[in-house]
Amino acid sequence: MCRLPPFIALLACVLPAMACHASEKDELSLVMRQLDQVQAGLDRARVVANQNQNQDARFYFDYQRATRDIATMKQRISTYLEPSRAQPNTGSTSVTGAHASC
Repeated sequence: MCRLPPFIALLACVLPAMACHASEKDELSLVMRQLDQVQAGLDRARVVANQNQNQDARFYFDYQRATRDIATMKQRISTYLEPSRAQPNTGSTSVTGAHASC
């Protein structure tokens, strides 16, 4: 049976985790592009609604609120993708237990 050098074994454990992280960023970048498309569709719908204003309409769509919601989502995703500083580790930093060298 062949043993891998420690460095190679460490890389084999770390690289799949890094690939997952890159995939998450790719997916969130895709969401950002989709939100841009949603905003463009919302802007087109607003123009049509303004052209066809019906004062007797029982229902209306709150375009300003939808635009604010989209802007908030984009801002928070952007902040997550490019933080202004390193994010704190949420894992436990204290080590407990008896550790003896063999």
